[in-house]
Amino acid sequence: MAKKTTEKEGGEKAPSKRLKKADSALTQEMRDEQIRIAAYYRWEEKGKKQGSDSDDWLEAEDSLTD
Repeated sequence: MAKKTTEKEGGEKAPSKRLKKADSALTQEMRDEQIRIAAYYRWEEKGKKQGSDSDDWLEAEDSLTD
């Protein structure tokens, strides 16, 4: 089975990057960042209510682990 290639500048070809199953696993830092971003958007959607950070975090975490 031939590997796919992509062209670089100057006509060179480089092997395309394929993620292996182990490479696609999220690190804890990446997972936390996704939760952080999702929690922020939930907070914005709720009108930036102060003191809801724990609820927003837990809801975001639940939504990303389903």
